Amino acid sequence: MPIPFDHFVLLVQDLDQAARDFAALGFTVQTRADTEHGKAEYRFICFDDGSYLLLTAFTSPEAQATHRLGEVLAVGEGWADWSFTVPDAKAAAAALAAAGLPTRGPVAVSNVIADGSKWALELLMCGRGCGGDVCLPFVVSDVEGRSARIPAPKPHANGATGLVGLSLSTADATTVGRTLALLGGTQTARGQFDFGKVRVEVLPLDTPQGRPGGGMVKAVLSGSTAREFDIAQTHGAPLAMIRA
Repeated sequence: MPIPFDHFVLLVQDLDQAARDFAALGFTVQTRADTEHGKAEYRFICFDDGSYLLLTAFTSPEAQATHRLGEVLAVGEGWADWSFTVPDAKAAAAALAAAGLPTRGPVAVSNVIADGSKWALELLMCGRGCGGDVCLPFVVSDVEGRSARIPAPKPHANGATGLVGLSLSTADATTVGRTLALLGGTQTARGQFDFGKVRVEVLPLDTPQGRPGGGMVKAVLSGSTAREFDIAQTHGAPLAMIRA
């Protein structure tokens, strides 16, 4: 069964400026009318395949200091975390635990948006926040209200339609590969994992454009044309689009 990307988290210092920059690149940037707010604020770039980019800024230095991703922004803006949508986060946790791999959760996350619609999910940490390799994802399984959690996609002027690829850097490709396989990936070549409709590539720690200590390197979108996006306008997050 295909395992799709849920969303990629992109940390920025100035959320409004990031929204303007992504709009200038041809993306439609949206908000979600949450009734409760935590340590971060968000803007959404939603795609036809159900995935999205989450532009994220902390609400204060104190919020950043106590958030599991705060240390990422301390090094600089850019990609910070990513996720798959899975049918059952508890089953994923059991599979990873049986293999002796670290996890935290699943934890319940929910909110209500302004029109009264509720969304809820279960979130399982596999990398940051549980002692796992920092390049590994978290996974989510929707409990209710996915349509309330994710704003409905709107067309992008640049033709982007979905998230189809991601490269990672790590010093421990073996453990990362074991984890990706247990999450549903099929290794098709050294460092290459196929999840049905999306692909993940595992690269060495010294990969160009990689973050210090490892993590996400580059995201790939599907779209109407092939292009590389200006890394200054993507706030330090390498991003490309391939023709679908």
